[in-house]
Amino acid sequence: MVFNINFREYFFYYFLLVIIIITGAFSYYRFVVQHDYIVYYEGECDPNVQSCFVGCEDDECINEYYYLEVQKYASDLLKVCGNYITDCAEANICLPTDQECTITYCDPEIDDVDCAVSTPDQEASLSSDADVLLEEDNIE
Repeated sequence: MVFNINFREYFFYYFLLVIIIITGAFSYYRFVVQHDYIVYYEGECDPNVQSCFVGCEDDECINEYYYLEVQKYASDLLKVCGNYITDCAEANICLPTDQECTITYCDPEIDDVDCAVSTPDQEASLSSDADVLLEEDNIE
């Protein structure tokens, strides 16, 4: 059995195969080895201090949670937090060593979503509640 391939006849297909292999190898190196991509995720937010987005855990929206939107390079996030990103406090802030980092807080005038914004009345009631708790601790 003679295996005879005419290279000139199938030049385009061989060239295309080589390009696909090179592109796949380059993409693998860039995304898997170097982690050269931006990740978007929800970070922790305190509605008493910051303007937060409001999210729901279920369709009935019984349990609300507050979040802010964070954008970071995956390589920066992995350097600081490792594989345990959900338990990492540094994931919710921009560090000076980050290549590109953006934290987006909810703005009710711009965003067409529910925002949890503390008003001066709420802050006053929170501080008075805290004063009452401190007085109760001192009495006991």
